[in-house]
Formats: sequence, structure tokens, C-alpha cells
Amino acid sequence: MPQALTAVQRDELKALLLAHRSELLLQIAQKRENLTPPSADEGGVVQRNVAREVEQALTDIEAADIQRIDHALKTLEDSSYGLCGECGCHIPFERLKIEPQTQHCVACKSRWEQQHHKAH
Repeated sequence: MPQALTAVQRDELKALLLAHRSELLLQIAQKRENLTPPSADEGGVVQRNVAREVEQALTDIEAADIQRIDHALKTLEDSSYGLCGECGCHIPFERLKIEPQTQHCVACKSRWEQQHHKAH
């Protein structure tokens, strides 16, 4: 059974979260910069609109990731970080290193994915 995180592990994960957050903010800023404003010509209007929609969808996903990171940073402060939001067990450090913003252990995440997949 996984153990609670040490102070050193918590510091390492906090650094990973902050770095990933900064990276996502930069990506969002770059995507917003790259969005081309609509032009008067008809030739590429549909193509530009589709590209803009794709960029917006990706930006929305990144914004959701930032929200999960912010939640993880908040839980780091109140000591609930690293606990599965479903079953309450300690999430292994190795899993948190791979996905530091995760809120679920592998078993609960797998169970959710199976249920969600069956529903669709």
C-alpha cells in the first residue's frame, strides 16, 4: 500500500506542477497569438474557421489542465494532495510524478474510464 508523501517528494511535485502550469500558460498565449483574424476573401474562410475552432478546443483543454493544476497546488497546502478523491488511498509517488495533477489512483481512474466508455 502506498505511503504518504515526504516533504521532499511534495516539493518535487510542486515544482513539476508549477513548471507544467507555466508551460501551459505559454502555449495558450502562443495559440491566441497565432489565431489569424478573419479576412475578406472567401477562399479560405471555412478552413480558417475550422482551424480557429480546433485551436480554441485545444486552448479549452489546456485551460482545464491549468484548473486541475491549481486544484493540486491548493491541496498541497492543505495536506490532502496525493489522496485519491474517490477511495481516499494514497496515490503512489511514481504516478504523481507522471501526472502530478491527478486526483485519482489507478484503480479508481480505470474503473471510471471503463464505466464512461461503456456509457458511450
